Amino acid sequence: MSALPREMAAAKVMLDEVHDDLPVSSTDHNTYILGSIKEHNVVIACLPSGDYGLVSANTVAMQLLSSFRSIRFGLMVGIGGGVPNSAADIRLGDVVVSKPTGIYGGVVQYDYGKALSGQFQRIGMLNRPPQILLTALSKLQTNHIIGGSKIADFLAEVGQKIPQQASGFARPAQEDHLYLSDYHHVNSESMTCDACDPTQIVSRASRGHDEPVIHYGLIASANKLVRDSKLRDRLGRELGVYCVEMEAAGLSNNFPCLVVRGICDYADSHKNKIWQQYAAVVAAAYAKELLLCTSVRHIDQVQTVRDSLSKASDFQVPFNLTGVPAVENFLGRHEELERLWHYLQPEKNKKKRSRKVAILHGLGGIGKTQLAIRFAREHKDHFTAIFWLAGRNRETLLQSLSSVLSQLPSQSGNSAAKNEGEAEQNAKQVLKWLALPDNSQWLLILDNVDQYSPGTHDGYDIEKFFPTADHGSILITSRLQSLTELGRPFPVQGFNFEDAISLLWQRLTDGDVMNLINRLGGLPLAITIAGAFMRETGTNVSEYLQHYQSSWHDLQLHANPGRHYPHGNVLQTWSVSYDKIRKQDPDIAELLLFLAHFDNRDIWYKLLKNGTRSSNQPKWFAEVLSDSLVFKKRIKILIEFSLLNVNEQGGSYMMHPVVQDWCLDVASIEDKARNRRWDELALVSVGYTVPARFEAPYWELRRRLLIHADYVRRAWINDCLTDDAAIWDAIHRIGMLYYDQGKSKKAEAMYRRALAGYAKALGADCIPILDMINDTGALYLNLEKLKEVEMMSRRGLAGYGKAPGPYHIAVLDLVNNLGVLYSGKGNLSEAETMYQWALAGYEKALGPDHNSTLVTVTNLGHLYRDQKKWMEAKKLYQRALAVYKKTLGPNHTSTLNVVDNIGVLYRDYGKLDEAETMLQQALAGYKRALGFDHTHTLNTFYNLGILYKDQGKLEEAKILYQQALAGYEKVLGADHVFTLKIVSRIGDICIDQRKPKEAETLYQRALAGYEATLGPNDYRTMEVAEALKMLGSKRGRKHRRALL
Repeated sequence: MSALPREMAAAKVMLDEVHDDLPVSSTDHNTYILGSIKEHNVVIACLPSGDYGLVSANTVAMQLLSSFRSIRFGLMVGIGGGVPNSAADIRLGDVVVSKPTGIYGGVVQYDYGKALSGQFQRIGMLNRPPQILLTALSKLQTNHIIGGSKIADFLAEVGQKIPQQASGFARPAQEDHLYLSDYHHVNSESMTCDACDPTQIVSRASRGHDEPVIHYGLIASANKLVRDSKLRDRLGRELGVYCVEMEAAGLSNNFPCLVVRGICDYADSHKNKIWQQYAAVVAAAYAKELLLCTSVRHIDQVQTVRDSLSKASDFQVPFNLTGVPAVENFLGRHEELERLWHYLQPEKNKKKRSRKVAILHGLGGIGKTQLAIRFAREHKDHFTAIFWLAGRNRETLLQSLSSVLSQLPSQSGNSAAKNEGEAEQNAKQVLKWLALPDNSQWLLILDNVDQYSPGTHDGYDIEKFFPTADHGSILITSRLQSLTELGRPFPVQGFNFEDAISLLWQRLTDGDVMNLINRLGGLPLAITIAGAFMRETGTNVSEYLQHYQSSWHDLQLHANPGRHYPHGNVLQTWSVSYDKIRKQDPDIAELLLFLAHFDNRDIWYKLLKNGTRSSNQPKWFAEVLSDSLVFKKRIKILIEFSLLNVNEQGGSYMMHPVVQDWCLDVASIEDKARNRRWDELALVSVGYTVPARFEAPYWELRRRLLIHADYVRRAWINDCLTDDAAIWDAIHRIGMLYYDQGKSKKAEAMYRRALAGYAKALGADCIPILDMINDTGALYLNLEKLKEVEMMSRRGLAGYGKAPGPYHIAVLDLVNNLGVLYSGKGNLSEAETMYQWALAGYEKALGPDHNSTLVTVTNLGHLYRDQKKWMEAKKLYQRALAVYKKTLGPNHTSTLNVVDNIGVLYRDYGKLDEAETMLQQALAGYKRALGFDHTHTLNTFYNLGILYKDQGKLEEAKILYQQALAGYEKVLGADHVFTLKIVSRIGDICIDQRKPKEAETLYQRALAGYEATLGPNDYRTMEVAEALKMLGSKRGRKHRRALL
């Protein structure tokens, strides 16, 4: 058996004779080449073109047995990727033969297992090759030791058999190069490694000959092509394998065979097809030599593969789809089907037989039933019998099981049950039949088992309906995660994007389609409803998306997903689960609706716990969130019904987006006032989770909170000025979150709302108002809105009389901001007075190492840098840096801010190498902590650009400026002063590069923006106008005339 046509061709040229074709079974769709090698009759089969992998190999083997009933064993012959290691010097053109080693039978399915405590544990073992082939293997190894291999002779015969095509099977002239594992192929479009670095080639001693070397050991098999040197090396290290390939694991358990692989590449990024034909013919030559070591007399004594399976035919039952809601155009789910098959496939080895129970569990409407139907249809020829049972409750299951009796081979006449007693008896007979010793290859599918209450007197325990024998395969579909205690869990998730597109019958390139698929979260039920509505009404995707967002309830109310979804539309599907939850724990039903008021992707206990800061929380809320253990116990029921999922990294939960839409719809219908209260509670939860700036891991938590801040901000449309100070504290904190993440416009909007709210709740001169004024002033300083800074400062100063003294923290914060304002306006003496006042107050009230103290220390350092007092500035920066490193660590953003400032300081007084080191360190840290689009990162791009320009590295400086410009345009907008400053700087570089036209375009953009934003008399506007004038620009001259 071969996977590729070139492998089949290589096998064909090894035949001594080629025979005519023979008729095959009507169910056999394979293509064969028939022939003989000495006295052995040989059938050569190939996998369908483009359909590779484990399942395809198994299907071809099973169909082959239906036509050729005298087959005794098989050889899987073809190419594979070599795994060089210290135990075996494997090279291109060598041959690897599967041989039992240690606990493995010769082939290891390396991707089959389970995750335990973060580790992947492989489970199960594939069968050994048949004894007759292992005996021949030993004989051939002995022959090679004594007399050498005949492979070269067989290859020479190829030239005699097909002289015109023989060159295609010759050893390639290309050198055999193995590259270091961490060096990747340079040119992905090239079939050769001509552009790869020869210094990265592994040095290996010359063999002195070109003949293939035979290696005996383990072969790693899985359903994917390996082009990853790290994975290759890990498989070699952990399993001791010599080769990787894609088909052998699909045969080893059901078809007695040996695997022979010619090495055509090293399973890395340098993989190409140049060695494939030679590797294929070398493997075929070895297979021929092995076959010649096998006696026909001994082969005739081996039971045929078909006879070894024949006992199962006594229990054959045709698959019946009556009453099963099967779709004709099933889409996707290939990986899920593969995993199910590997686990549930019938075991041929009696000693290894045991009952297998698979639990398909997931959200209602996610496609569990259709996945089970597809599995049954794909593998109806691999099981002797498949029975589909309705498992909704005990009564329906009993009736389904009873109806199976009439389908059994031993039954005749009408055995339909007339009453419950007869149904019980029929069901018992069916279970006895399934438990018969030789009847082990059946599949029982229990669909829609959404009740499970073992251990109770009148409860529904599905396990009581399992056959008593320890064999057979059982597949259960359910929303309940608790059923996974009965077998192996197979969680079902939403469709991937491509399959969801196919279900909608739309084109992949439509941007609206992408938005809709994301909105529906890949849920097949919701996608089916959407596709049906659009086809039936002529609605396009954009219109449907608008209806979905504005009229969700009306859109779903009359939706009909068809017979394939017996639970009905989205409104109906989860109502059953919700009603059950409400009966068992009404508080958790409330919690479910509350959770929908957060972003659905990442919800955790402490986030919810902070909602207890609200003065308007429901009575049950504090109870459920009293501690994390109580919360986890209570929330289990939501996970049980798949309405909430545990995130992979653990510690947080996620809700499907359509479940979230359903919850919000239910909440708004049941009680709009309560829904509004939950908006407030979610807002408080998010706001009070925002950490203080000086907490060491603060930036990680703040970035995690951004999605929730955006969600609650959009939901909080209530601008009524409530007296609940917790609301305004939360809004203030969310504003701080946006400010620290470089989201200035959002921060300003939140600060404005908090200012108005504090004034209403606490009075115009309260301390929180002063804090707000300080934070708003800091924001305006960052945006260089100096007029607004001055306005906020005067407002803060007006509140001094009622504040508790000049050294209160709120007052000191304001004084510090005034220092920044004066510094920005060039009033350096006044700025220094403000900084010294703030510094003395902070040191007295908070201590020398407090974050507020260090911020002022840094600001004073900026002032001294502007005054060219280099040593005084450096001393202050180093003071702040030492404390930040000690208390927050070297990668905290506060530490990186000081590193960046020291870099600018070094640049300003000519220490350019030291400056570059510091700026690169800050840039790397910002990228890691904040991402590319944060203003801190962009500022450092800008600072490094200035440095490179000073060093004469104009092109490097221009690239950095352009990166900063793209970020500023995205974060702050095209007309922000920071953006315009970068535009002007790029214009300066264009002047230096003698590109006046490009410079003029940039200057004109900067001038137009400055005039609109800052006015014609601002110094930045005038600087750009002067630059244009120097270029002879008409716009520059016009600006100068306007000033005159």
